[in-house]
Amino acid sequence: MPVRTEKIFGDVTPKSVEEILLKELPKNSWLIDEKIKFVKQLNNYISIIDDLENVKDLIQELVVIREKEVKANKEERRLIKRALFITAIINYARCFNSTKKDGRNSIDIKLIRKDFPKYNDIEVADLLRFHKYIMGLRNTFIAHADRNIYETDRAHIEFEYDGKILNSTFSHYSIKVFSFDEVQLKNFFILTNLLLIKVEEKKRALVDKVKNKVGNRKLLEIGLKLSKKT
Repeated sequence: MPVRTEKIFGDVTPKSVEEILLKELPKNSWLIDEKIKFVKQLNNYISIIDDLENVKDLIQELVVIREKEVKANKEERRLIKRALFITAIINYARCFNSTKKDGRNSIDIKLIRKDFPKYNDIEVADLLRFHKYIMGLRNTFIAHADRNIYETDRAHIEFEYDGKILNSTFSHYSIKVFSFDEVQLKNFFILTNLLLIKVEEKKRALVDKVKNKVGNRKLLEIGLKLSKKT
């Protein structure tokens, strides 16, 4: 069965996403009931794939900005880089975080161990360490305010003495890590792409399972019924 992806982006409104979905859904489409075995799991993998694809796009945009900065020999678009950096980490980590009851399933980083492709300059252990680094950024710095090595906010006093009067001024430094170096960006891209391949494989297997669970006769009955309405 051919597989196609449709994406809808819009502003945040009080209207639920289910209402938007039902409005946009083609009339000849059957929204598969999640009560059918394997369907909810399939939808979860579709959601994870969307997050990973978004991470790839964010990384590629960071690479473009970095290359422009290196060429110009100056920092540009600091606010945009910070937003891309934070969003990439949050979306990536979302794929691995367990959720409450009825929430989305998570994936395991062990996915990349199986059939790991050969690279000249990177090993699976390198990617596992980088994954741990990303999750550490998310769990102690990006999504929480634990004591960490990625930021420091410190007050200081500046003194000036003109020979008669000693003046003092309270000031502060805020130093935060909101960027990846060239090697980190490369590792992040490879890691995300490998996970995408693995999750896509799982999605295709679940599509077949759902099709078999519904059965060809039921699919034919539903398909003919909906096709006659269009």
